[in-house]
Amino acid sequence: MKLKQLVIALAATSALAYASLSSATDITGAGATFPYPAYAKWAEAYKAKTGVNMNY
Repeated sequence: MKLKQLVIALAATSALAYASLSSATDITGAGATFPYPAYAKWAEAYKAKTGVNMNY
């Protein structure tokens, strides 16, 4: 019986870990307009490297 519970727990943990890897992530920030050009370039490079979209 304990083995069955262990197998179910491992399967659930694996499914949750896999689901979190495939989810899209967006980062949204707000602030001054002056640094926007720099932030936009950094966000573009960050998205190319990680796949995470940043909105400022």
